[in-house]
Amino acid sequence: MSQPTKTDTKSRLARWQIALLLLMLLAFLAAAYTIFLQPEQTSSALPQVLYLAEDDAGLLQLVRTSAPDWQPTPLTQETAAIISYAPAPDGSQIAYTVNLPDGASQLKLLPLDDGAAGQAEIRLTCENAECAQPVWHPDGRRLLYERREPPNFNRPQLWWLDTQTGESILLRENSNTVSSSARFSPDGRWVSFAGSPDEGLQVYHFESGRSLTFLSNVGTPAAWHPLNNQLLYQNTRAILPPRASDSNIILLEEDVTMGVSLYLGLINSHSAERPSSRLLSSDGAFNDGNPAWSPDGQWIAFGRRLAGTNSGRQLWLMRPDGSEARALTNDLTQHFGPPTWSPDGRYLLFQQFNSSTPDHPPTVQLLEVATGHFTQITPHGLLPTFLTASN
Repeated sequence: MSQPTKTDTKSRLARWQIALLLLMLLAFLAAAYTIFLQPEQTSSALPQVLYLAEDDAGLLQLVRTSAPDWQPTPLTQETAAIISYAPAPDGSQIAYTVNLPDGASQLKLLPLDDGAAGQAEIRLTCENAECAQPVWHPDGRRLLYERREPPNFNRPQLWWLDTQTGESILLRENSNTVSSSARFSPDGRWVSFAGSPDEGLQVYHFESGRSLTFLSNVGTPAAWHPLNNQLLYQNTRAILPPRASDSNIILLEEDVTMGVSLYLGLINSHSAERPSSRLLSSDGAFNDGNPAWSPDGQWIAFGRRLAGTNSGRQLWLMRPDGSEARALTNDLTQHFGPPTWSPDGRYLLFQQFNSSTPDHPPTVQLLEVATGHFTQITPHGLLPTFLTASN
């Protein structure tokens, strides 16, 4: 067998060196694309934001904005104030309600085409009644709204609205009991709503007719887990001082603080079993509320303030079992929330109000959870939410 010559060796070495240089060049180009050509995640990954803001006449109107410059684009020009709104699950339209000067109210649908607003259409008129707080069913066709009639404005009832036909019926037929603050499970098979303080939080399964009750006298909406049949809700709780563990201490009424705690409600698969719940809030004298699940269900953002005080509600974060709780904000003059997660789970969107300047309207802020970095979206805005295909 012949031995390789020096020429053959040099030729093979040259080819190896050329291949290595080509690999290094490809790696450099890939890095350059990542650094210089890809858009910044902090702007392009965020969907559009909706919020309410006053126009020149002092009426609340719907406004849309988007990263990176957050320039506002008014979507409505109503002659009566908008009092509530909700984007459809696919982001193609927005349901909103207005109160008219004659005591009536209307629910309208505003179509969107690539974010541009079309002509709003009246889908419901409530004579001598306030119809508000629309909540879309995941099917994108039906929604629930709260109807309040004089003289019992403090006794709302939930009604269905078919947005295609305009047909409207009671959620609970032949029922005169209170129902409000509706929320649907992600699959649309369950609905939760607040009854009277004695009735608590009601949960109803449409197909089986199964009805469940969780103890809650607060009247606020539940927050459904994004992936399973669990929900977060509030209830009042007596907070005892640390010395209460001593049996020789006689507690007085003023020793007990009433707080509001967060609970995790668990819906069992078998209809014969009662639902169970788990306390998530810590034992401090707090009012916890406005819970929001992260998109992957691994974190809960919520608001916390000191019970029995007018201190600002701060943003907190915790795991679904109540562990790893930590504050995201720490300024008792500021009220933060309610929070809404971005679809990628990186940001929280919320309104912020300064109690030391009550004449100033709230601002709309964006908080990057990992870094604590704040971005002000607008200095004047209310009730912000993301416009996504999964509202």
